[in-house]
Amino acid sequence: MSIVTDCSTVKGTINKDITVEFALNLGKILGRQYGSPMAVAMDGRSSNEMLKLALVSGIMSVGCDVIDLGIAPTPVLQYYMSTHLDVRGGVTVTASFAEQDQNGFRIMKSGGMDDPLFDDLSPIGIWEGAGECVPGPKVGETKCIEDQSDGYIESILSKVDSEAISQAHLRICLDCRNSAVAAIAEVILRRLSVECIMLGGDSSILDSDRMVKLGHVVTSQEMDLGVALEMDADHCLFTTAEGAPVSGDKSFAVLAKSVLSKKSGKVVIPINSTTLMEDVIRENDAMLMHCKVGEQTVARKVKEYEAVLGGDSFGCMVFPDHMYSSDGMMTMLRMLECIVRDGPLADQISGYQDYSRMRGGIGCPDEQISEVLRVFKENHADEDLELIDGIKIKNDEGWLLVRKSNSKDLIRVYAESKDSKVAEDMVADTIQAIRTIQKDLTV
Repeated sequence: MSIVTDCSTVKGTINKDITVEFALNLGKILGRQYGSPMAVAMDGRSSNEMLKLALVSGIMSVGCDVIDLGIAPTPVLQYYMSTHLDVRGGVTVTASFAEQDQNGFRIMKSGGMDDPLFDDLSPIGIWEGAGECVPGPKVGETKCIEDQSDGYIESILSKVDSEAISQAHLRICLDCRNSAVAAIAEVILRRLSVECIMLGGDSSILDSDRMVKLGHVVTSQEMDLGVALEMDADHCLFTTAEGAPVSGDKSFAVLAKSVLSKKSGKVVIPINSTTLMEDVIRENDAMLMHCKVGEQTVARKVKEYEAVLGGDSFGCMVFPDHMYSSDGMMTMLRMLECIVRDGPLADQISGYQDYSRMRGGIGCPDEQISEVLRVFKENHADEDLELIDGIKIKNDEGWLLVRKSNSKDLIRVYAESKDSKVAEDMVADTIQAIRTIQKDLTV
């Protein structure tokens, strides 16, 4: 894997792409970009201490002070920044949805919002743009902050019906993969009188194998819910009490219905969201707002549109009454609240339509992607198109989306239908059509 940049994040293979030298240079650039002080945190990956020390050294070397929160999930760093507006910028050492040999950095601006720095800053720019350091007497200082999670815990507990959850005496299984997340979740669940079995492991990816294993524990221990948090604690998925994994669009539907029953308004979802997500928004008299693909985009648009909710089909949920960022632990508590109020999760999702969504990709030189997409759009000009992010085509069988990947040199193809074979064929046929366009352009 080469270095991948996406909006506010950069990641790659440890000691191959993401090296100590890379972290040092990035720290210098960020120190100049934001100024003093900057806040830094990290998730539980084994390589984090090495990369954090190099990053902090770079920040300090250009005269910028550092507030070190130690091991803390990204939502905790974002909450700290949202309540300490003197902090100019923030970085967490993490690689969301990646295996343990991967690592990277996620950048935030004042207030804790993700900053799309890497829309303009390339990995090459990081190597070439480090610049000079300040004289010794002007080097920045580091201040370590302990127990930074207390305010965060009080905040999220205040956003749910803690008394109702406590009286229900729920039993859950939590797969969190991160000692930092586990410590905070343990305090939160104990305060809510929720009995919890915690699972660990070495994978940050919320894949089907992980969800099936979680479901097995839930059923064997006769628990009320299974909860899986991504290592960065910003995504959250669930299993029912019967151990069945719940797709992200269905958990979104449950949470959206709950939020919209109390307050209507705008709801932000990415252009590649399922029809179920669109339906639940409209059925609850809310205004659907599509945005480009990416959880950081969802969070920014929730704030821009003054929306009441945002989310995607991969476990991202943005509750603006809490923070303008995706928070898996807040999502967990909102789902506990839904179960207490409206009954078992399996019952709540039983009437929701199943949609099959397939996706694929095709390699394409970065400099050629725009032209390929232009020709593809011309070829479908007479169809029902939506052009927020790439080209989305709607028809009676479902929809198709073709867009430039957030990773370089790749075109993504998504398709959705009630019939999985139809969705699969749409992806395959579209990839073949793109190959033909590429061949014609080459000729």
